[in-house]
Parts: sequence; C-alpha cells; structure tokens
Amino acid sequence: MLLDAEPSEEQLNEVIRRAATLDREAYGELYRLYVDRIHRYIAYQVSDRVLAEDLANQVFLRAMQAIGRYEHRSIPEFNGWIYRIAKNVVVDNWRATRSTVPLDEALVAERGETLDAHFESLARREELREAMQSLTEDQRQVLSYRFALDMSHREIAQIMNRNEPAIRALQFRAVAALRKVMAEDAR
Repeated sequence: MLLDAEPSEEQLNEVIRRAATLDREAYGELYRLYVDRIHRYIAYQVSDRVLAEDLANQVFLRAMQAIGRYEHRSIPEFNGWIYRIAKNVVVDNWRATRSTVPLDEALVAERGETLDAHFESLARREELREAMQSLTEDQRQVLSYRFALDMSHREIAQIMNRNEPAIRALQFRAVAALRKVMAEDAR
C-alpha cells in the first residue's frame, strides 16, 4: 500500500499499527514517510551529510528492532518515539566520537549568492553555531525541532516528554539566551 506524500491521519495510524505487527510493507511505508524528516533532524545536529545518512539508517534499524514492542495510540506519540530513537542515535554517536554537536550547514540553502554574500553567510552560520553551543542540550533540541523541523509545540512536548507550556517557556529562554550570546559576540 503506497500512500501519498501526506497521508491522512487515519491512513498513517493504520500504517503505524500494521508496522507494529511486524508488517514489512507497512514498515517500508513508514520509512518512506519519515526518512527525510529524520535525516533533516540528524543533519541539523551533526553537520555532515554522509554521517547524517548513516545515523538515519541506524535510527530505522533500531526502530525496526523495537517496533514489535511499540503500542500505537496516536501519531504524536509515534513521532515522539521515533525522534527519541533519533536523539539517542545522535547522542550515542557523539559519545563514541567525543565531538561537538554543531548546527547543520546543510539546511541553509545556497541560492545564487555572490562570493561576498556567501562568505558573510558562512560567518553568520559559524556565529550561530558557536552561540548554539552555549545553550543547554534541551534548549538546542527545542530550537532544532521548532525551527529546523517546523514542529508544533505539541509535537515537541510529546517528543521531549514535557507539557506544551514548558516547551514554550524553554523555547523562549533558548531564544533569549541565543540573542544575548550573539549580541555579546557582536560587540
């Protein structure tokens, strides 16, 4: 059963339920529907396209190993489940390599910039990358989910096991901290 790029909620619920019963076709459909989002999330964390592809594949391998134990109740819950796996894969990679988890350059599109504009853009990205490192892990996560993946506060709350007001407050504090760090660096 090949679904549209944006299946209805009912269709997606059915695919998730079937995948949880170890239906290979349904799991393949979940992979097709989620791989780009998971890759984008990971790329935002590691800033290496090849590594992001490898880690995205690890996410789906782990999910395939665990999906038989997953009890489906809602799409936001499933999203939380798969993104927690992705976060764990990124953290495991970070621990194994002991490198930092920088902001992804791959998400910033190059749109016919002049050479000067390109270098200015690179400098701004590097400033943002350094400023992001001053944030807590939770603050970086909420900004990644909200702005890189365009997730709603409800979806982020589900993934991070918090309520929506806590996510909104965390995002507010993260943006404020980021502005402060970047303003100090501009002096």
